[in-house]
Amino acid sequence: MKYFLPFVCSMHFCWMAAQDSLLVAALKEHSSPFSFNAGVLAGEGFDFLYEEAAKSPFFLIGEDHGIAEIPLFTAALFRQVRELDYHYFATETGPFTATLLEDMASAGEWKEQFRAFYRSFPFSIPFYSWWEECEILQSVLKNRPSEDPVIWGLDQEFAGSFRMFFQKLEEEATSDEARALAKTYFDLAQKTFQEMMESRNPANSMLTKLKPTDFERLKTTFTGQPEAIRLIRELEESLEIYQLWFVGEGHRSNHLRAEMMKRHFWEYYREAIERDPELKIMFKFGANHIYRGLNGTNVYDIGNFVSELASQQGKSSFHLYVIGRKGTQNAYTPFSKEESDRQKTYDPRKYLDRIDFNPVLDATSDADWSVLDLRPLRKLLHGRQIREVDEGLRRLIFSYDAVLVIPEVHAAASVE
Repeated sequence: MKYFLPFVCSMHFCWMAAQDSLLVAALKEHSSPFSFNAGVLAGEGFDFLYEEAAKSPFFLIGEDHGIAEIPLFTAALFRQVRELDYHYFATETGPFTATLLEDMASAGEWKEQFRAFYRSFPFSIPFYSWWEECEILQSVLKNRPSEDPVIWGLDQEFAGSFRMFFQKLEEEATSDEARALAKTYFDLAQKTFQEMMESRNPANSMLTKLKPTDFERLKTTFTGQPEAIRLIRELEESLEIYQLWFVGEGHRSNHLRAEMMKRHFWEYYREAIERDPELKIMFKFGANHIYRGLNGTNVYDIGNFVSELASQQGKSSFHLYVIGRKGTQNAYTPFSKEESDRQKTYDPRKYLDRIDFNPVLDATSDADWSVLDLRPLRKLLHGRQIREVDEGLRRLIFSYDAVLVIPEVHAAASVE
C-alpha cells in the first residue's frame, strides 16, 4: 500500500501534464504570427484579423489598461480596416466626456489642447490622459464620413470629471441663479478633489458629498435647459453607481454600470443605423466588459449585449482578448502613493479575471506578436478531449474568439 499512493500521484501528474500538452498543442495549431512595425500591421495574423473584421459589424477588444501597445495596435487596426466601413469607435468613457474628447482631438493643435486640459483638470478623464490612447482618436477622426459623433462614450461619467462638468454648467447657465448654483458645486468639487489628493482617500472625494437632494436642486434650477438637464441626470446616475461601492453593493454597482452602457450604446446605434445601415463599430474596453455571457464579475455586460444584437441581425461579433507576455504598465491613480506605479511590473495572470494564461504563453513565441483562434478549442472542451483547464481560461475560450499575445509591453505615457 505504501507504494500505491506515490504511484497514483505519479499517474495523476502524468495525466495532468498530458492534458496541458494537448491544450498547448491545440493552441499552437491555431496560432498565427504577425508584425507591427512603423504603425502598420502585416502578416498571417493580421490577415486573420482583417478577415474577421470584414465578416463582423462589431469588433470588440478587451484589455488590461495602461499598456502602450494595445491602443497603438487599436489605432493601426482601425486605420487598416476603415475601408471595410469601420467609422465608429466605442470607448470606456461617458457620453459627455466622449464629446469633449472628440472636440479636443479635432483641434489643429490637439496635443496642446490635451496638455492644457489636464493641467486644469488632472485625473478627470480615464485612459485618455495617456498619449497612446489619443492616437486612437486621431485614427478614428481622420476621414470621418460626417459631422455626426464617431467617438461613442458608453460608460458612466468618471468620478474625477465632476469638476469640469460643474464648470460647464456654470458657463452654459442661462440665469444668474443657475450660474451661482453651478459655481457652488464647482467650488465644492475643486475643494474635495484637493482633499482627496492630499489624503489619497476616495472617502474625501465629491462622491461622498453629493446627495439626491443636490441633483433635484440642480434639475429644478436648470429647468428649460434640456442639455444641462441631461448632463445633470448622467452625473446623478454615475454617482449612484459609484456610491453603491461605498455601501458594499459591488455587484449591483457593476450591474447598473453595464445597463447604462447598453442604454448609451443603443442611443448612439439607433441614430447612426438610420443614416448608415452598413455601419461597423470597433470597441476597446477593459476585458471584463467584452465577454459573451457572464463576465468575471457575474454581469451580462456590453460585450454580451452586442453579441446578442448581432445574432438577432443574423450577423456576428468578434471578441479579441489582448495580453502581453511581460513588461510594464502605467497603474498610476489618484490614490497611488508611489511614482513607481507609472512603471509597474506587468503580469497577465494578475488582471481582474485571474486567468491561468500559462498554456497560452507556452503556445506562443516570445519574439513575435501572435493571435490565437480560440473557437476550435470549444469542440475539444465540450467533447472532453481536454478536461482539466483553468476555469478562468475555460470561460475565456467560450466567451472570446481569439487572444492576441504581445511579446513585451510597456507602460503608457502620461500626457504632461
